[in-house]
Amino acid sequence: MKTYKSLCPAKINLFLKVVGKRADGFHELESLFAFTDLSDELSVELSDNFSLEISGEFARFVDQKNNLFVKILDFFTREFANEFNVSRKLKIKIVKNIPVGSGLGGGSSNAAYFIKALNEIFALNLDKESLQEISLKFGSDIAFFFEDHASIVTGRGEVIENFSEFLPMRALLIHPKISLSTKVIFQKLAGNFSQKITASKLKEMWIEDLFNLPNDLEGPAISTLPIIEEIIDQLKRSGADFAKMSGSGSACFGIFFDEEKLAQAEKECAKKFPNFFRKKIAIK
Repeated sequence: MKTYKSLCPAKINLFLKVVGKRADGFHELESLFAFTDLSDELSVELSDNFSLEISGEFARFVDQKNNLFVKILDFFTREFANEFNVSRKLKIKIVKNIPVGSGLGGGSSNAAYFIKALNEIFALNLDKESLQEISLKFGSDIAFFFEDHASIVTGRGEVIENFSEFLPMRALLIHPKISLSTKVIFQKLAGNFSQKITASKLKEMWIEDLFNLPNDLEGPAISTLPIIEEIIDQLKRSGADFAKMSGSGSACFGIFFDEEKLAQAEKECAKKFPNFFRKKIAIK
């Protein structure tokens, strides 16, 4: 019986600029998305009936009935059931290691890899661009997860240009175990848009210069959840070369070019935030 298994990696926004609002209601973004080695674990196989098993540290934060697995499967059974015999009779297992509502793209990553699973299990033979186009029906960040390395992402998330390769970086990730609503954070931005930089210019910039670009959603997120500012300040005090929030929050990360400083920062942050999710990660 055919089984699809994959890790679903989290992403980090090394910067995130909101440069306008589109006619379709989506915000116009500029960001550098990078992969991390923090991943959920997905398994999909044909079965006698539909089942969805969610486990892991953050399983309790996932809505069992109203989630992207169900929505995506509903779409594929409508669109491809006749020609490719796409069926709802699947056993889906997901181990949630990525904090939910954290700005790390866990749900989007799960969605992308589930779409890949359906493409493989039912031999749809859809190419990457077709899968990315389908993914936009379910979320703006999902398309990135069909790529294989860091990318400059613009538009609502559908314009993706691979960034020049860089050596993996070490970072300390901290999440206060409080989820933020992406919709609410964007609403709080209230039209305070950044000046646009073209994707071609962004691709030519040194990665260290890109680190110095802001995450425009930090302000609205901090006004909602002030502990975010405290986490970022603590990472900086602990020696992070760069520290900011990822996506619409609430996960924050500090990049450390010195491994000893990273180890010491982990100890200091464990004392400061003993009940928060903390993990040393690689960014690539």
